[in-house]
Amino acid sequence: MHLKEAQLFLDECRRTHELVWLTVLTKEGRLCRYEGWQVLSSWWRRGTHDFKNPKNGQMRKVRDVLIFEINGHPVYI
Repeated sequence: MHLKEAQLFLDECRRTHELVWLTVLTKEGRLCRYEGWQVLSSWWRRGTHDFKNPKNGQMRKVRDVLIFEINGHPVYI
């Protein structure tokens, strides 16, 4: 899936309150899996999305270009 499609998909998941499974690159340079996280908001100008873990309340801001996979589908630029 293209990055633009991924952004639109995440925005749709935010509207419908669907959980997402992501693989992202962290600032330390390692891959991290976020399993079953809720999309809270997006900022198109900065190219970021905010996510919340519904189990423990942790929150993360992820740059869209660092997302490698959404729900098992690879994301490319």
